[in-house]
Amino acid sequence: MSSLPRHITLELTTKCNFRCPYCYCVWHENPALARPALDFAGWKRILDRCAADGVEDILFTGGEALLHRNLLKILVYARKNLPRARLSLFTNGSRMTETLLRTFKRRRIHLSTSLQGLRSYQEMTGTRRSFERQLALIARAAELKWPFAVSITVTKANRNEIADIYAAAALSGASVILVAAMMAEGRGRDHLDLMLTRREWESVKKEIRALPNAGVPYSFADEFICACREQPKAFLRRFADPDHRPCPAGRAFGVIGPNGTFRDCLHTTTSRALL
Repeated sequence: MSSLPRHITLELTTKCNFRCPYCYCVWHENPALARPALDFAGWKRILDRCAADGVEDILFTGGEALLHRNLLKILVYARKNLPRARLSLFTNGSRMTETLLRTFKRRRIHLSTSLQGLRSYQEMTGTRRSFERQLALIARAAELKWPFAVSITVTKANRNEIADIYAAAALSGASVILVAAMMAEGRGRDHLDLMLTRREWESVKKEIRALPNAGVPYSFADEFICACREQPKAFLRRFADPDHRPCPAGRAFGVIGPNGTFRDCLHTTTSRALL
């Protein structure tokens, strides 16, 4: 294939200790996209390819990236071989520690997480965990002066507390906030009852814009379904965006899954060999 895009997401593992009903990871639909999983040597070859192609921005994710036994070795190798690249890690935060926070700051690994509920946190994550640890993690990163971005996925389960979730993230020290509509992809296809209508989503955006300025930059992700893949006609009628713009997937950014194959975007199930 031609050179990799400048922005790449590396899905290191399918392992996750959360069971979020809205999770859009495509291996929930097509497990073959994650097998066989790359070992450390395989990810080194991927990173060598990224360096050779001049990749400028790499996001490490999963599943839950902190469950990958070689995560730190992978990040050290990435920083050594791509010294000028922006390296980022997305984590649900459950395995994050003070030591790891300091390590990621020292290695210049930018961090992001999700805050998907307060009262609804257990329903939104499929766990018995509390949101309080998540807020403490964000606050500690702010104290260490290392940015921690926060994403919020809006569903019918957390819709009624969305302003409180946003305020909690902002007041805890989030560096930037992304508010996104739940997508009909991955595990989300089995939980369509949780999806908002477009009218409800526009109401959410209006509510967020009306909140007092907390000094935290924020943005919205309007996508309900992926336009990079074939969709059932029923999905298109229900979820298609009437204002959809051409997607830069595969050109400006791309994804390398747990088995080392390349996909144009996070949501498409079409992949091709890379190594």
